[in-house]
Amino acid sequence: TLYGHLSLESIENLSVGTFFNKGEQIGTLGSSDINGDYAPHLHFQIIHNIEAYSGDYPGVCSTNDLNFYIENCPDPSLLLKIT
Repeated sequence: TLYGHLSLESIENLSVGTFFNKGEQIGTLGSSDINGDYAPHLHFQIIHNIEAYSGDYPGVCSTNDLNFYIENCPDPSLLLKIT
Protein backbone atom coordinates (compact mmCIF):
# COMPACT_ATOMS: atom_id res chain seq x y z
CA THR A 1 0.00 0.00 0.00
CA LEU A 2 1.02 3.58 -0.59
CA TYR A 3 0.35 6.35 1.93
CA GLY A 4 1.05 9.66 0.25
CA HIS A 5 1.07 13.35 1.13
CA LEU A 6 2.26 12.80 4.69
CA SER A 7 4.61 15.29 6.33
CA LEU A 8 8.23 14.46 5.58
CA GLU A 9 9.21 14.88 9.24
CA SER A 10 6.64 12.33 10.40
CA ILE A 11 7.89 9.61 8.05
CA GLU A 12 11.65 10.21 8.03
CA ASN A 13 12.32 7.20 10.28
CA LEU A 14 10.06 4.78 8.38
CA SER A 15 11.24 2.29 5.79
CA VAL A 16 9.60 0.14 3.13
CA GLY A 17 8.11 -3.00 4.62
CA THR A 18 7.46 -1.56 8.08
CA PHE A 19 4.48 -3.25 9.74
CA PHE A 20 1.97 -1.32 11.83
CA ASN A 21 -0.50 -2.42 14.47
CA LYS A 22 -4.20 -1.68 14.11
CA GLY A 23 -4.85 1.88 15.25
CA GLU A 24 -1.18 2.87 15.24
CA GLN A 25 -0.47 6.30 13.77
CA ILE A 26 1.64 6.11 10.62
CA GLY A 27 2.35 9.81 10.20
CA THR A 28 0.78 13.24 10.03
CA LEU A 29 -0.70 15.04 7.05
CA GLY A 30 1.69 17.15 5.04
CA SER A 31 1.07 20.82 4.40
CA SER A 32 0.00 22.13 1.01
CA ASP A 33 3.56 23.17 0.12
CA ILE A 34 4.64 19.51 0.49
CA ASN A 35 1.80 17.91 -1.49
CA GLY A 36 1.56 20.01 -4.64
CA ASP A 37 -0.55 22.90 -3.28
CA TYR A 38 -3.51 20.65 -2.49
CA ALA A 39 -5.29 20.89 0.87
CA PRO A 40 -3.83 18.43 3.40
CA HIS A 41 -5.12 14.92 2.74
CA LEU A 42 -4.05 11.27 2.73
CA HIS A 43 -3.48 9.50 -0.58
CA PHE A 44 -4.11 5.79 0.10
CA GLN A 45 -3.45 3.40 -2.76
CA ILE A 46 -3.23 -0.37 -3.08
CA ILE A 47 -0.56 -1.46 -5.57
CA HIS A 48 -0.15 -5.13 -6.51
CA ASN A 49 3.21 -4.68 -8.27
CA ILE A 50 5.16 -1.49 -7.64
CA GLU A 51 7.73 -2.56 -10.27
CA ALA A 52 10.97 -0.54 -10.07
CA TYR A 53 9.40 2.55 -8.48
CA SER A 54 10.79 3.76 -5.17
CA GLY A 55 9.57 6.84 -3.35
CA ASP A 56 7.11 7.74 -6.09
CA TYR A 57 4.46 6.04 -8.17
CA PRO A 58 2.50 7.51 -11.10
CA GLY A 59 -0.55 9.46 -9.97
CA VAL A 60 -1.96 9.80 -13.46
CA CYS A 61 -1.77 7.74 -16.64
CA SER A 62 -2.68 7.87 -20.30
CA THR A 63 -5.87 6.24 -21.54
CA ASN A 64 -3.65 3.64 -23.24
CA ASP A 65 -2.33 2.53 -19.82
CA LEU A 66 -5.63 2.79 -17.93
CA ASN A 67 -6.51 -0.92 -17.97
CA PHE A 68 -3.08 -1.84 -16.55
CA TYR A 69 -3.45 0.59 -13.65
CA ILE A 70 -7.06 -0.45 -12.94
CA GLU A 71 -5.81 -4.04 -12.56
CA ASN A 72 -2.62 -3.12 -10.70
CA CYS A 73 -4.25 -0.61 -8.34
CA PRO A 74 -7.65 -1.91 -7.20
CA ASP A 75 -10.26 0.41 -5.72
CA PRO A 76 -9.33 0.85 -2.01
CA SER A 77 -12.92 1.72 -1.07
CA LEU A 78 -13.66 -2.02 -0.98
CA LEU A 79 -11.00 -2.56 1.69
CA LEU A 80 -11.92 0.61 3.57
CA LYS A 81 -15.64 -0.21 3.32
CA ILE A 82 -16.43 3.18 1.77
CA THR A 83 -19.40 3.37 -0.57
